[in-house]
Amino acid sequence: MSLRLILLHPLLAILLLSACTHPPTSTPVPFRNTQQPSPSPTFTPTLTATVPSPTPTPILPQTLVFYGDSSLKVGMVGQQAKVGFSFVDYLPDKLDPHYTLIIANYGGRGAQWGYEHMEENVLAIEPDVVTLWWSLNDLQGCPGIFDPQTNTLLQPKLDARIALHIKYMRLQIDTLLAQNIPVYVVTAIPVLGKLPWSHFDENGQLVWEENHWCDYNLGVTQLVAAQRALVEEYDGNQPVYLVDAWKVYQEHQNSEKMYMDIVHPGSNGAALIAEEWLRVFQATHR
Repeated sequence: MSLRLILLHPLLAILLLSACTHPPTSTPVPFRNTQQPSPSPTFTPTLTATVPSPTPTPILPQTLVFYGDSSLKVGMVGQQAKVGFSFVDYLPDKLDPHYTLIIANYGGRGAQWGYEHMEENVLAIEPDVVTLWWSLNDLQGCPGIFDPQTNTLLQPKLDARIALHIKYMRLQIDTLLAQNIPVYVVTAIPVLGKLPWSHFDENGQLVWEENHWCDYNLGVTQLVAAQRALVEEYDGNQPVYLVDAWKVYQEHQNSEKMYMDIVHPGSNGAALIAEEWLRVFQATHR
């Protein structure tokens, strides 16, 4: 504790001596000072205590894992620097340097595959926080939820695919919560316009069909509603948080560079998702 000593300075009285002059025939009478001298003041030091500043809590290194399909990053792990955009690329400059960010992207995969491979792809990294972004692949394109002849939405097929998606998203979330790992769930983004129909050829390669389209967002809208409802189930009692990328895209429909194609984020779209993720993260992460 540092102390500060304050000294009090007394005021000294100045005594003025007067001389009396008498006639020469009189005996001079000496001046007698009848005023008592002022007592010496008592010096009492005043001690002022300075309250010490609290010791700052040390910031420990943390690993943030982002786990998902090609919405997270086009392609597969190992291709991060080669193709596509990821909202994670915009985060390092906005986060403290003690965070390590890892993108675990697996194009063409869905929530079930993600759950079945969590051990080697996520848990082995020993993450402190995990962000999940599985979405469009679980509806399996136009053939997955639309009738090819009438191009109408097949609601029972859509319901079944959404239920399967939510089942495996919940399993991923609960696995992470069991290890006290907070989870951030990113919703799907809308398709740009309509989605072309597709099929697999004899070699198992995806072939896009010309002049044959479906209104895929009819299904994606319902998928996003189910993703939001899933996060709400945890009701704030557990660290599960929503990053609503769908809402971000709805609010920037006329912005440029939102898409790199018709289903993947472009540079501006990725930057805006990064802003939303960061907003939610800073509001919730301790």
